[in-house]
Amino acid sequence: MTPGRQGGAPRGPVRSSRLTRSLLAAVALGVLVAIALAATASVPATLGALAGFRWRLAPIVLGAVLANYALRFAKWHYYLHALAIPLPWRPSLRVFLAGLTMSISPGKVGEVLKAVLVRDLVGTDVSRTAAVVMAERLTDVAALLVLSALGASALPHGPLLVGGLAGAFAAAVILFRWPVAGTLVRRLIPAPLLATRLADPLRTFLHGGRALLAPTTLAAALGLSIVSWFCECVAFRLILSGLDVVQPLRVVTVLYAFASLAGAASMLPGGLGVAEGSLTGLLAGLGTPLPAAAAATLLVRVATLWLAVGLGLSTLALTFGGLAVAGRRRP
Repeated sequence: MTPGRQGGAPRGPVRSSRLTRSLLAAVALGVLVAIALAATASVPATLGALAGFRWRLAPIVLGAVLANYALRFAKWHYYLHALAIPLPWRPSLRVFLAGLTMSISPGKVGEVLKAVLVRDLVGTDVSRTAAVVMAERLTDVAALLVLSALGASALPHGPLLVGGLAGAFAAAVILFRWPVAGTLVRRLIPAPLLATRLADPLRTFLHGGRALLAPTTLAAALGLSIVSWFCECVAFRLILSGLDVVQPLRVVTVLYAFASLAGAASMLPGGLGVAEGSLTGLLAGLGTPLPAAAAATLLVRVATLWLAVGLGLSTLALTFGGLAVAGRRRP
């Protein structure tokens, strides 16, 4: 690693206008979703519920969310080590935090930005590090499935739903570990469909990510994912408590995990609209007053999604020279 490039801004021409527009559009969508959610539950009633929140719980909620980020960083850095990518933990942390900016990209696939930053720091090929990003998302989904299964009996037809999702995940792992999977994908899926935004990340993962699915590596990463996402479930349980909504942690865990899965499956930026609607609807279906359900959803999304975006933008601005890095093209 060259010292001059370890933490500085990348050199060369940059084009960030597209990313800036995408981020502004996602923020605008988030504002519209928040307004729509509050309006559905009655804006005055939702504001009243927010005003009644016990804000002394906010530092504990923040601590649980930051614990989630710490464990996710541990998984990211563990994966880099598994692929022998020579990035020390401090610049690795900066890259991880910068990648949080892309939490509002569809399915978080925009976190491939981290692969670009790693390339600029230590010269590792983007396709190699992109496999880590894909493995992160795969283990995130697996962790949410596990957490959903732990409380599946709390929802009607919960075991059947979680069983189907778990089967799909197991099939995906088997496919990705199959040496000829990439060839089969190219043969079975028509060329026009392979041109979609997910085609390149999928081919990248099939090429370089199988090492990350080795049993020991997968087990360690999955363990970190389960605990990290459970921290967010605890944060949501604390938010509900602050609104005087009483729900067992087991029920809260399955609700939050299922809503997160629904948001990811929608492929909308940050799951906006789908995650909020799912979480509010599930809470209301279990007897929570709609204004309190909407308030809890708004608070947890600020504490998780929007906090992540804020941390990412701050890291990009202070460490990597701002949004322009995401528009960088290799000469």
